[in-house]
Amino acid sequence: MTGALLLPAPFTHVGLDSVGSTNDEARRRVADGTAADLLVVTARRQTHGRGRRGRVWESPEGNLHASFLIRLDRPLAQAAQLGFVAAIAIASALEELVPGADVRCKWPNDVLAEHRKVAGMLLESADDGWLVLGIGIDVERAPPPGESLYAAGALAELGFGGEVGQVLVALCRQLGPWLECWRRDGFAPIRAAWLERARGLGEAALVRLETETLTGQFAGLDEDGAMLLDQGAAGIRRIFAGDVFFPGS
Repeated sequence: MTGALLLPAPFTHVGLDSVGSTNDEARRRVADGTAADLLVVTARRQTHGRGRRGRVWESPEGNLHASFLIRLDRPLAQAAQLGFVAAIAIASALEELVPGADVRCKWPNDVLAEHRKVAGMLLESADDGWLVLGIGIDVERAPPPGESLYAAGALAELGFGGEVGQVLVALCRQLGPWLECWRRDGFAPIRAAWLERARGLGEAALVRLETETLTGQFAGLDEDGAMLLDQGAAGIRRIFAGDVFFPGS
């Protein structure tokens, strides 16, 4: 998917053959003054794709590797809310592309289809009030077993036979209205929509933090997007970053 693809307004597109990271390419455009709100940078392949906590993001040709430049009009502390905006948009797009699939949002920033991770994202700030939203969707192939923290899948395994460009167009068609909703109405409607699709809500959860592992029940999200972990007599613990697992699933 090289060259410019016609995307739903107000998105614009730059398609490259190969880059180290589409997020880095988007940040470069901020630095050299060529950034534009809702410019989407894609590449057929990434040589140094990355996910959360510095993990490698496998980036073979045939999958979607995209970074969205977003102009922030609110405090940087609220930027993490865009991860929930993106998750809802991805989930809505996948429901359109793979009708009948069970699509769920998994805290903090993954999207599952039929209980397997098919999409993730990485939010990074850039200079002068810009945010870079990197999104990866496994369209043709998933990472081999053992190379992903969670069970992974691809849209092709669920019956999708289309092209990467179709996935990007569907994603933009959903992301535009949800982003406008967030900009206009704040986090409350985003939080409610995300919880409707939440994986594991009300179930036992195991959360691995940098220095400890916690167990409890996934009780919801707070007003900032932190995970609420009900630990019974120990009370409610707010989790801002971690790896979440649902035992037995």
